[in-house]
Amino acid sequence: MIQKKLMFEKPQTSTTVNEINTRHKTKNRISNKKSSIECSIGILLILITIILQCIAFFTPHWKEISPNTHSLYVDGVDALIRTEILHYFNSVHRYSRHSYGLFQRCEYLLNNSTKSNNQNVLFNKKESTCTKNYLPSYKNDHFNECHSLSYYRFCTKASEKAFDINNDYLRATFDISYSHVNPSSTFSCGCHYPPYVTVCHIIGIIALLLLILTWFLFCLFPFCTNTHHRLKVKSFAVLSSVLSIIFLMINLIVILQHLEYESVEYLIAIERHYKLNQIYKLSQDTKISIDRFLSSIQIRIGYSTILAWIAFVLSIIDGIFILVICKIKHKHNENETHDKLILPDNEEHLNSHKFIGIPNDSQFPSNFENEKFRPQFDDNEV
Repeated sequence: MIQKKLMFEKPQTSTTVNEINTRHKTKNRISNKKSSIECSIGILLILITIILQCIAFFTPHWKEISPNTHSLYVDGVDALIRTEILHYFNSVHRYSRHSYGLFQRCEYLLNNSTKSNNQNVLFNKKESTCTKNYLPSYKNDHFNECHSLSYYRFCTKASEKAFDINNDYLRATFDISYSHVNPSSTFSCGCHYPPYVTVCHIIGIIALLLLILTWFLFCLFPFCTNTHHRLKVKSFAVLSSVLSIIFLMINLIVILQHLEYESVEYLIAIERHYKLNQIYKLSQDTKISIDRFLSSIQIRIGYSTILAWIAFVLSIIDGIFILVICKIKHKHNENETHDKLILPDNEEHLNSHKFIGIPNDSQFPSNFENEKFRPQFDDNEV
């Protein structure tokens, strides 16, 4: 009876261990499958972030500027300033809507625009024109030669950095006369991106590179089997994600702080010139005119800015995904957990059979008739 009991209990214990192993393997498969799905979602989110940031970075719709009225009233200021402001408003903003980006600017003629000025005939052939986002760039010493609507049109329409004074076509198109300029002198008027745009170029490219690096490290993490390598990949991924969030935020802050830059830079240059020359009356009149000019136009953020904000929010979500999903598992901890699941059953099995061990024949005298040496068993155990 004792031997039958032992033979019956051993297979039962073995089956229990196999079930635990099976459950452990099933749990690992489910965990690995869940981790793979989560990593795929994280990789897809980072890829969407990169695409949105690229669209926002290269499209010319960070801000939209359109006129509120068809007339600008500038009273109580010097006639010289009033003429300059009105000429700029009527020629640039009265009949057109502008959109600005980090690389390009676009001008859309309004439906009710009726321009008859010969200087604008060349640009009325198309309803919209997109050129590089250039503005006149010069030192204040050359203000009288370079600050004019002719140079402004050249920089915003021709998409060229240098004006060739020997090019008769350009001179006739933009109506620039050089009678007051010495032909032998070096002309210093040029066109460049606004300073804040150059800064945004650098910051935006760094942010894109960091996003691409984060995406690459996220893709690499599931293929790392070594715990040390997984820790390194996760650390660099978190670092690149945090840096990309910082650069995206800086880029948005810089752009939002310069929403009025392109529309008023032409007028700000006038105020700066008179202020440097200590003509404070004209400088103050220009400042008043700029305020009235801003009240006559409407500045809105475009879809490029909206996409950039979405990319910024997604980059934060990407960083959270990396922290939560990329888990560092130690194999020895898994083995210890697995042993703890199995070990109690083995100990219980051994303890349950300590009292039913059968002694060897050598432990008993050959004379079993002697009741003194006969082992005693309870009827219940038998």
